[in-house]
Amino acid sequence: MHHRVRGAVLGTIAVLFVPRVAAAQEDPTGTASPTADAAPTAVPAASASPETPMTISEPGFSWHPFGFLRLQYRVVRNDPNVAFVGRDDGFELQNARLGVHGALGRRVKYTFAIDGAVDERQQINVPEGKLRVGLRDAYGDVAVSGSIAVRAGFFETLVDPDLDDDTQREFVDRPIESRGVRATEGYQTPGLPPGRSLGAALRLDPGPDMTGTDGPRIGFELAVQNGADEYASNNDNDTPAASASVFVRLPKRSWVVASARFNRRTDGELPFRRDEDDLQASFGARVAAGPVGFGAGAVVVRTTFPSTGGPVENAYGAHAQILIRVEGRQPLAFGYRFGILDPSSLFLTDRVMEHTVGAVLGVPALHMRLQLQVTHVAEQGARNLTNDRAQIAAELSL
Repeated sequence: MHHRVRGAVLGTIAVLFVPRVAAAQEDPTGTASPTADAAPTAVPAASASPETPMTISEPGFSWHPFGFLRLQYRVVRNDPNVAFVGRDDGFELQNARLGVHGALGRRVKYTFAIDGAVDERQQINVPEGKLRVGLRDAYGDVAVSGSIAVRAGFFETLVDPDLDDDTQREFVDRPIESRGVRATEGYQTPGLPPGRSLGAALRLDPGPDMTGTDGPRIGFELAVQNGADEYASNNDNDTPAASASVFVRLPKRSWVVASARFNRRTDGELPFRRDEDDLQASFGARVAAGPVGFGAGAVVVRTTFPSTGGPVENAYGAHAQILIRVEGRQPLAFGYRFGILDPSSLFLTDRVMEHTVGAVLGVPALHMRLQLQVTHVAEQGARNLTNDRAQIAAELSL
């Protein structure tokens, strides 16, 4: 009896196990099986916004992941009189972006992305922050007529004149009018553009001229979004913000953009809330002339206070830059950028100017870029600080 049971058990094991072992062995025809060791495939070129998505099994559906990491080492001079300026030299994670581009047929596209390097601080001018994960993009585009599409979700409009992708900018950080003054680099001040928000837009984007042979391509964007801050889950009142942009794409990744935006913003806590009407205009341009590239941007904001009748507040910021490119297997670019930010006309001593020199080295074989920049910061006399800084950054793209 025991011999029969043992024979049945061994027979069952043989039936279940032997076919799996045989399936894992090398294909007798000489073709490697999916689990066998194979020669590594060539690594594709890095792309911040992939143009050719990877098709999967579902008909008409395609998707492509993207992402990048940016790590910097920052050194800020310690101001002898202001305790929160400097004194935190070290590594900083600028971006830990991961997302996906997708499409359903030829009419529907979508983008979703998160970032694990959102710097969260309890209040302004706090020396230490906490990293958290935040939503960066979550929107879909539906083509309605030709290249005209409707976009809806959480996205950034063209009101920010800095149209360069994070993986394409030549300097370690964005222009001062877009990013503001960060904590510990000076008196913390937000940037002037509104950032991302929930809403919808009618857009025409002809796409960049990759060949350099086509003429100017004109596009536009008409957007309606919530007027609250970037990470607000809903609007701050009953009136959405409206913006309109016109842009021209030129050969060699050159472009010009102009925008206007109105936002009736509500600020404060109940019962002391007040309305603020923000009227904003912006302009940006980038022109390539051989190995030399020129760039500029400007943002102006006029704020009135209808509920309190307070004085009108004006703010402005701008930058101009020039870069020289040296092509090769490891392309190099170096240049200079001037930036200025005056966040409020109601304060006479808050204007900041920056003089930045920097360089960026591309390493396409490793999907990497290395960046170096040195910035001299000049505040107005009454708020003068010792806060010049140097930054080294490394970027790795998927």
